Formats: sequence, C-alpha cells, structure tokens
Amino acid sequence: MTPDPRAVKLPHKGRLGTAQPIRASEVQVRPVKWLWPGRIPQGGLTVLAGEPGLGKSLLSIWLASGLSRGEFGRKPAASLLLTAEDSREHTVLPRLVAAGATCERIVFPPPEKDGLERSISLPDDIGYLRQLMAKAAVRLVVFDPLVAYLPAKVNSWQDQSLRGALAPLAALAQEQDAAVLLVAHLNKGQNADPLRRLGGSIGLAAAARSVLLLARDPDDPEGSTGAMRVLAQVKSNLGLLEPSLAYRVKPASLPDDVTTAYLEAVGASRFSAAELLALNETEARSKLSEAEALLQAELEHGPRPVTELRTAALELGISITTLDRAKKKLGVRSVKLDLDRWAWELPESDPSADEVAAA
Repeated sequence: MTPDPRAVKLPHKGRLGTAQPIRASEVQVRPVKWLWPGRIPQGGLTVLAGEPGLGKSLLSIWLASGLSRGEFGRKPAASLLLTAEDSREHTVLPRLVAAGATCERIVFPPPEKDGLERSISLPDDIGYLRQLMAKAAVRLVVFDPLVAYLPAKVNSWQDQSLRGALAPLAALAQEQDAAVLLVAHLNKGQNADPLRRLGGSIGLAAAARSVLLLARDPDDPEGSTGAMRVLAQVKSNLGLLEPSLAYRVKPASLPDDVTTAYLEAVGASRFSAAELLALNETEARSKLSEAEALLQAELEHGPRPVTELRTAALELGISITTLDRAKKKLGVRSVKLDLDRWAWELPESDPSADEVAAA
C-alpha cells in the first residue's frame, strides 16, 4: 500500500525559528564595481585563457602596470602577483619595467625565514592570502597559472572539487573588494565553444564572473610567427560582452643587456572568441599540411640536415613546433651525419604496400 505523502515526515537539518524569508523588495540594488570596466569586476573571479606562449603573462603585467599608474578610470592601486613559472628577477621585473609599472605598487609574497618563497595552496592558504591583500591594500591578485596553486587533493577536472577550491577565493575577493585574475590554458579539444576549451572542469568557467580569451590575430600578415594578439571576452555575468581588443607584442631592451617584451594596445578587433578559435584552428591545420608537404619534398631524394629543414620551414612561416608535429605524423626518422650534425629522412616504404599499389 502506497503511503499518503501528506503523512510522510521529512527530515530537516535546521529550523527557521523566528527568522523570516527575505523578500526581493527588501534587497537593495547595487551597481557593479569594475577594476577594468566591462571586463574585470572587483569582488570576483576573472579567467584569462589562451594557448601557451601567446602572452597571457604579458597581459597580466600590462594590467597590473596600468593599475599602478592609475589607468582604467580609477586611482593608482597595488597588485599582488603570484607567478609560479617565471622568475621575479629575470622575467617578471623586466616586463614590469618595460610596461612602465610603478613598481612600488607591485607586491610579491614575502620569503619564509629560510629565505625560500612560501608555496600558496588553494583553498588552504586563504587566511594567509587575506593578510597579504590587506597589508598592501591590493586591488588585483594574479594567479599565473592557476593550476600551480591547486594542491594534489584538488582535482581540476572534477567540477565539485574545483568549485570547492575556488569558492573561498571568490568570497575573499568580495570581502576585500579586489579583482582576482586566474590565468589558465586551453585544452586540446576541438570544441567551438570557448568555455568548453578551458583546461580542467567547466566549474572554472562557472565560478568566474568574466572569462577572457587571448589568441593570435588571424589578420596578422606574419601568421603564426607574428606578434599580433586579440583579447576577446567569452563570458560576462554582469553585462554585455565587450568588444574585442588588438595588441602587439613588442621587444624591449633594458640596461645591462637585459631583453624582454611588453604588450602594446593597438585598438579594436573584429573577431569574437569563437571566431578566434575556429580561424586559428584552421590556420594550424593548414600550416601542418604545409609542413608535411615540405618534408616530403625535401626528403624525397634522401636525408637532409635538420638545420636546413628548419630554416626552410621558418622562411615559409612554419613554426619549429609545427615542423616537429609533421615529422612525427609522417614517421620521419633522425639519423646522425657526423659528430655534431643530425639529419632527417623519410621512413622506408613497406615492400608489401608497394606491391599492392603496383597491382
């Protein structure tokens, strides 16, 4: 006999007591506060994603430098840079100087008593992070890259695990009225939806109030070796998507023979995030086909020195990485010419396959 649902007693985990539910009419509307109007909100998480080596770190430096000078329509403010993969002395500081930062307003975590840098883990070190932000009156925190600050117990591919690590960070951003920029890589998928291309769980995109994508500029006449970049907004929970912006990576020379680079804002771009992914993927496939054709033509009559093949590839606008991918796809073998020189050669053809083809 089916029990009467009205007679079933449901377990309850707590009592409302005398408290009353909050009505919408009792909630006060508050305007959004922006660190970078329309693109990076204060009091929340923003994701900056892109392929490796395109300039995501340079963009975070550009942002912190502008903030230190009082740009973006606000007073000068401090930024906390957490850069797990780049040396402060050799990489980060030269980039800051080249970008014109007011370095007194750029802060790093202090060293421990043994002189080593403390390793920050999310969400365990939220209390320590709060102290750093409060002492320096920080308005921007950069995690570059985010995955370096997630301990092994946090599974970045599991939605619930990643959300659990980021929720305290989002609450801290709101408490300190600061913007938090999470630098992330794209995965190797072919999905046309930029949000699905973020490395790890979709929980990363869900936790962010804004998601930005940095990619190569498809209009760059120098192709994959060019210096032009496009920043597109993928997601905004707080308003309409902002127009895409174009940037140029520029080299810089500092005293003591120090070389570095910085980003220069160029203007508007016509490409959306989805278009950037689609066009760059098409360009990558095209260059891979070019690289395969080059190797087949150059190696048709025997081995060729690797240095000559790489020079020929660069002259055609084919990157060394793409050439290496073509080498692997074709099964090209490495052979030693002499003590210091290597060459590549095509794999030997299968005799049985040749017989079938002749038949």
